[in-house]
Amino acid sequence: MTIVRLIHAGIGAFVGYSAFVAFIVLKNYPSAIYGLVSGSTDSILFFLHYLLRKGTLREWYAPTDLRTICRYGILVATVGLLSLGYHTTIQIMYKKPILPIPNSSVIAIVWSFVALRSGLFLMYYAVKYQYMDHDERLIDDEETNNTGNPSEEEPESI
Repeated sequence: MTIVRLIHAGIGAFVGYSAFVAFIVLKNYPSAIYGLVSGSTDSILFFLHYLLRKGTLREWYAPTDLRTICRYGILVATVGLLSLGYHTTIQIMYKKPILPIPNSSVIAIVWSFVALRSGLFLMYYAVKYQYMDHDERLIDDEETNNTGNPSEEEPESI
């Protein structure tokens, strides 16, 4: 399951950074900023999933550090929600067309929703990883090592 999370966060980071570059070139600056925020948030989430996969999350981050990351996720989700409401209101009031791209509010609506999604995912996983047991592993030792301890084996009968 962690592989799916890694792929999801990696694709989100790549698409967010790509949107930042594309919308800078196309001169749609609000959408570019939302792409940058979304890409950086998904990059942090990717790193958290990567550390969990390697089993070194607790070495890098204490629960208080994960709480700080959660607060960043709350901030990004709040900004995404507020900008979603703002750009939706502007779109309803002025009925701007999708094209030309530099003046499009619809693209900003989509990317503010993506930033909201990224913030919510970061917030969720930061809280989830914050309350994980220190010794919890992805796969139990029983599933990976069925041989058991040789000292506990029954003696052979002659």
